[in-house]
Amino acid sequence: MKNNLVELLNTLHKEDKHQEIIDTIEALPNQEKTSEIIGILARAYNNVENYEKALELLKSTEDIEKNTHVWNYRIGYSYFYLDDCLEAKKYFLKAIELNPTDSDSHLFLCWIYQELSNKENENYEKSIEYINKSLKYLDIYSKLAPEEDIKDDYILSEERIGWLYNKLKNYIEAEKHLRKAIDLGDDDEWVYSQLGYNLRCQDRYEEAIENYKKAIELGREDSWIYSEIAWTYFLLGKSTEALEYMNKAKELSPVEVDPLLVSRTSSILVALEKHTEAIKILEEIMSKEEYKDNIGILSDLAYIYDDLEDYRNGLIYLKRANELGRNDFWINREFSFAYYYLGEYENAYKYLVILKDLGEEDIKLDLMFAYTLGKMKKYEEALEYYLKLVENDEYKNDANTNYQIGWIYSDFEKAEDALKYLFKAEELGRDDRAINAEIGINLAKTGKILEGMDRLKRALTMEDNITLDDKIFLNSEIAFWYGELRDVDNALEYLYKAEELGRNDTWINSQIGWNLLEKDLHKALEYFDRAKSLGKDDAWLNMQYGFAYSKLGEYEKAILYFKKARELGENNSWLLYQLGLALKEYGNIEEAIDIFKEEIEITNYKGFGDLQLAWCYALIDEKEKAKEYFENVDKDLGSSLEKDEELKKDYNTVNELINSDIYFN
Repeated sequence: MKNNLVELLNTLHKEDKHQEIIDTIEALPNQEKTSEIIGILARAYNNVENYEKALELLKSTEDIEKNTHVWNYRIGYSYFYLDDCLEAKKYFLKAIELNPTDSDSHLFLCWIYQELSNKENENYEKSIEYINKSLKYLDIYSKLAPEEDIKDDYILSEERIGWLYNKLKNYIEAEKHLRKAIDLGDDDEWVYSQLGYNLRCQDRYEEAIENYKKAIELGREDSWIYSEIAWTYFLLGKSTEALEYMNKAKELSPVEVDPLLVSRTSSILVALEKHTEAIKILEEIMSKEEYKDNIGILSDLAYIYDDLEDYRNGLIYLKRANELGRNDFWINREFSFAYYYLGEYENAYKYLVILKDLGEEDIKLDLMFAYTLGKMKKYEEALEYYLKLVENDEYKNDANTNYQIGWIYSDFEKAEDALKYLFKAEELGRDDRAINAEIGINLAKTGKILEGMDRLKRALTMEDNITLDDKIFLNSEIAFWYGELRDVDNALEYLYKAEELGRNDTWINSQIGWNLLEKDLHKALEYFDRAKSLGKDDAWLNMQYGFAYSKLGEYEKAILYFKKARELGENNSWLLYQLGLALKEYGNIEEAIDIFKEEIEITNYKGFGDLQLAWCYALIDEKEKAKEYFENVDKDLGSSLEKDEELKKDYNTVNELINSDIYFN
């Protein structure tokens, strides 16, 4: 009887007569409802979608049936359709443990892991983990049931993985799975839309547009796809085409105002130099109550004003967006740019620090730090960032970065280091007035003055965009180095050019005066007076006054200026020697002796001070002391005496004084 009943029930099951099965079993006396019959009844309830009743029946036989494959399959089935995937998973796993060849349990596990993947929301890594498990069970199912067509399940899984990797911004991996879905026969608008998006994110814009248009061919006709094509054309630099597709996107938009479309439209208009039109669109939208505090629109307005280099107005919108809560990389970067171009470098630096604290790792942040610190004249800190930049492949062969490093080393008076980077910048293609000037200055500083001046002269011939200040600077610099060579004629030629161009500061008047010392002492003093009237009254100028008056024989004035130079902190051997000479000529022999004694202690030019001391002691008839110092002259200046007639003349004068019986007072 029992076997006949089971056979009947199975026949009814094959005929999909599930309600008849339920009616038949429910009519049986309880004593005839064995665990097997109850299992068949639960199956019927599952098939009429009364999963709660099926679950109740299955749980009533749990003690007897829990270690059977069919019971675990049926209860897993109930839980699955009750949307309790975790419970369903537990029983299907038990089912395949009890019967590894059960194909349906493997298929359900594939679906369960797909559902678990879908429920992970923003946890894309976990979602991928689930979808890969889904594929694992699908692969097993395909082997257990090779006659079944499961291509769509494979396509769905590959689409899902591709979408998830897109979300994780792992676009290379995403592309592999999206293309695999297409290779499996996927030919719907969704996969081509996703592949287009993926390729756009890889900066492969032409390919992206091709796939977006394929999605349109397959029937996609909505705002999103046209907006994406528009934006891709914009990124390609084809703004006219971009605007055409963006207008189509707006026509298809289901809402009156789509903030994304508005933002993209404004960017495209800016690229087309239609800033006024972009501002008008954004301001019209902001006039609506619901959009007056829209952070995106405020940010777009800030961007437009910044692009117009109207940074003050840009800051108004940046500050409003910031007050409303925007505090991401973009807004802090825009703040730093705006303040930088407004010359408010301290504020620019503050926002760069915020970017760093937010975790910004783009190498361009180091570039922004370098430029800003340079403008703040914090060159040591700027140099650290520049040196870090040239370790990076993107910047190691960047001419401007190498130039900036060279410029800073030049400012640090490290000419050799400066030239290393300046020459590298030149090799990389930089050949303008600024780099030739810097190379020239640093060559001169290393002793290659003639080479350096050639570079400076070359810079002066580069007349493109040359300013008056450029001409003044270069003429002054060339003059300075001619002066260092004591080629006073050429020095004065370039100094006078700079003066004619309008330079009239303490430096040029001092330099002209200094070079005139060898040509016209009175004219030199006129230029020194000009420098003094402009505020220069340092030790150097007082030393030059002293030298000029000494040469004119006005020793009293000379002594006053030399002594003032000492009061101002200068005490070099040249000053002491010149002061000693003036004192000697003025007749202050004792004081001159004291000064020359100081001089010979610090000078690198041995013998000259000894000659003057011998002279002074001879003048006051202290011949023994005179001889003592005179011996040093023979020792230190022997070779010079043969070449220098003036020196030889002084030597002979002192020698005569020492050997004379006459007392000079």
